[in-house]
Amino acid sequence: MTLQRKLALVLLAASLAPVVGVGFPIAAWAQRELVRRTSAEHLARARSGAASVAAELAQIDATLGAAAESWRPDRLDEAERRWLLVVLSRQLPAAEASAIVDASGRTRALVTGSGAAADAFLAAVRAAGERALPGLVLLAYDEPGAGVHLAAVRALPVREGRTWLVGVRLGTELVQPRLDAAVPEGGAVYLVDGARVVVASAGAPPLEEAARAELAGRLDPARAGTLQGRSALAAWAPLRNSSGWSVLVVVPAKVAYGSIVGLRHAALTACALVALGVLAISFLVVRRTAVGLSRIDAAARALGAGEVAVRLPADGRDEVAAVSRTFNAMADELGTARQRLERWNEDLQREVELRTRELREAQAQLLEAQKLAGIGQLGAGVAHEINNPLTGILGNAQLLLEAMPPGHPDRESLEKIETLARRCRDITQKLLRFSQQRPEPDFRDLDANRVVSESLALVEGHLREAGIPIDVSLASPAPRVRGDPGHLAQVVLNLLSNARTACLGRPGGAIRIATRSSGGEVEIVVQDEGKGIAPEHLPRIFEPFFTTKDQWSNVGLGLSVSYRIVAEHGGRIDVESRTGDGSTFTVRLPAAGSSAATAA
Repeated sequence: MTLQRKLALVLLAASLAPVVGVGFPIAAWAQRELVRRTSAEHLARARSGAASVAAELAQIDATLGAAAESWRPDRLDEAERRWLLVVLSRQLPAAEASAIVDASGRTRALVTGSGAAADAFLAAVRAAGERALPGLVLLAYDEPGAGVHLAAVRALPVREGRTWLVGVRLGTELVQPRLDAAVPEGGAVYLVDGARVVVASAGAPPLEEAARAELAGRLDPARAGTLQGRSALAAWAPLRNSSGWSVLVVVPAKVAYGSIVGLRHAALTACALVALGVLAISFLVVRRTAVGLSRIDAAARALGAGEVAVRLPADGRDEVAAVSRTFNAMADELGTARQRLERWNEDLQREVELRTRELREAQAQLLEAQKLAGIGQLGAGVAHEINNPLTGILGNAQLLLEAMPPGHPDRESLEKIETLARRCRDITQKLLRFSQQRPEPDFRDLDANRVVSESLALVEGHLREAGIPIDVSLASPAPRVRGDPGHLAQVVLNLLSNARTACLGRPGGAIRIATRSSGGEVEIVVQDEGKGIAPEHLPRIFEPFFTTKDQWSNVGLGLSVSYRIVAEHGGRIDVESRTGDGSTFTVRLPAAGSSAATAA
């Protein structure tokens, strides 16, 4: 199957899937919901009609009961009973006739009506007495030549167990207006006694045989209900306190289900129109897509054959145009790939030369580091050798001072000798401690202020000789770090030496050194007002053997060694500098007890 047909089938399925999967279920749900709502509406009409008829009958029942209990017909004579019926006729304008019958069925009083009509009415009253039902009894009976009439009969409790019946004859016009008020559009309302239609709404046709057959066995006079049949949609509601009587609302199927049939036809028509439209659109879209893909296939084959100049039209915003633009970009990239391949060999050659030069520089750095180690050992030996005669000089000077009385002319000279000897001893001891570096740092808890003070003691004389003032600001309480005292002292000495060199020859140049705590770090700040460092040199100041000093004198390793020492201690060195304004070096070390210090 070609791509064009596959795409057409996919588009058709994608368009019909929502209609079939969603539209039909929604239509079915709408059909069920419409039937449910229509049935509920008809049931409400039936209940409304039943309540209206029952209210009228309840009024008649109350009137009969109140009159009979007030007059007690068993205690009245014939004339008084006739007067009672006259009162009832006045209180019940809808009553066409009324009667009082005793337990034997013999008429004791009768007002209006005679002949066959009166006989039929009395027979209905007696039939109600045979039911022996409490309260009001509603009966339908046929009068010769007059059609169906209604009789409302009420049993009266009297003494000695005898039963008296009082009844009134009612015309259908009493009920019909209430049935007319409940008639739905296109339907009819009936007052039924069981399955027998007694009264129908105005203009209502006879109940069809098919509807009767569907209602047979389904019409429950004891409770309300609905019927969704093939021939009709019906709903009924029983009359309250009237056994067997119901108000029935019936709508023919073609009227009740007309909107549902229309909805179904509309859904089918919409599906057919959607299918035709999708087929037409999919043919155009797929054909255009297939042509574009064929063009892309031909161009790809040409590009694979080496024709890097092939290009595709890339106008439009669809996917084919996007793929064409991508193809053109790929062809452009392939066109320049050959040039890049030629340049790669040259770049590779230069990279090999660069790495070789870096290796040689690393070897030179290693040699210089070994030289520094040798210098350190030499300094340690020299300091040790100088320390021994200094000890003798200091001891003899102290002995002479003890033997010399105060005021002796040579005492001042001996005191100067003792002071200078002490200073020389202190310097050699510090130099000895500084020179005793181990391959691996010996970490211990240190006083950062003491490291700075001991380092200053070694360079303070040089700074004073150069006329460079130094400002010292040590934090209080003294911050503590974990590190190697000799290594950290070397870092401070290197920074002070660089600061001294930067300030030489600059009037007013000064050096400031300070310690402070910042969060979980200890900062040692060395700031000078020297010549500063050019911006292009800042990225390289920590490179071995790189220096900005005017005269090279075995320098260029101070900052690189300091950077390595600080890194071993888990810290870092930050630099801020501007040409002509001096530089600021900040050594940040983890404070003693912090996690970083413990890791270091």
